[in-house]
Amino acid sequence: MEDVSSLSISALKALIQKGGLSFEDCIDKDDLRARAKEAQDRLASAPPPTTTSSSATTGQRADRVLAGYPCIIKGPPELLDGSGGPPADLVLVCLHGLGASNTDFADILPLLASNEPALGTARIVQVYPQAPQTPIGAAWWTFDVMKFMQAAMQQDQALMAQLIRDKPEGLDECRTSMSQLLDEARKLGGGGAPIGLSKVLMAGFSLGAITALDTALNCPAGDSVAGVLFMNGAPIVVDEWAARLKGHQGLRVLQTGGQMDMTLPLTASHWVKDLLDKNGAKAELKVHMGGHEIGPADVVKTIAAFVRSML
Repeated sequence: MEDVSSLSISALKALIQKGGLSFEDCIDKDDLRARAKEAQDRLASAPPPTTTSSSATTGQRADRVLAGYPCIIKGPPELLDGSGGPPADLVLVCLHGLGASNTDFADILPLLASNEPALGTARIVQVYPQAPQTPIGAAWWTFDVMKFMQAAMQQDQALMAQLIRDKPEGLDECRTSMSQLLDEARKLGGGGAPIGLSKVLMAGFSLGAITALDTALNCPAGDSVAGVLFMNGAPIVVDEWAARLKGHQGLRVLQTGGQMDMTLPLTASHWVKDLLDKNGAKAELKVHMGGHEIGPADVVKTIAAFVRSML
């Protein structure tokens, strides 16, 4: 087991998120080291996934650029190198949160497979893009952070109502890039010929969750992704989302959120759930007692079951 005292701050944060914990309340490096040790212990206690070979869950890794995004890509070697083979059972596209890295969730599949062994043997192409650097950090699009903080802290309902209707800067450009990213990921999953959108699972955490759902809703009407994993997110452009949901009736969405989340309060998850329910989606909200984090073992188990159901 790696000595956490020798890790950089970024490596500590990556380890913490890999273990499904949050570092939002960590004030200094000592706090990060303590939380990283918790994450290590948690990962060590997880049962190993049942697989037919040691590499079945992770597959081959082939880093490349898709739609302008540097990506960590994992999956069956013959699909990634273009040599053929049957199409993937699933293409997972997972988007990280604000200021984070695409390494944060790049090892999530083995963790899920420890709860759902079928995920360890399935042919899954995994795509983990890296968001570009912006004035607010690594972000898929930008927004006025201070206004959102003001609305949340002052419980200014009028301001919040405006913010979740305004279109953030860079969202249209992000939509264009995400559409291209999906096209390229689908070609990987199909071995050259695009695999159907019904074999694509969009997933994301925080800002990544918002972007994942927005990407799913901007797919052609009547042609929906298999589902959306929406971890600790919030609503944006709610009028657009409501209108686009009419073309994606029955869209499956698993939401997760923490009761102690001070970054994107659980109320925001309930807003999204209400929007989805009222407009024909099939949404489930899994609440945990933690903060801005994946959550404890029961949340991981729920996520694993959801991903398993996509196969």
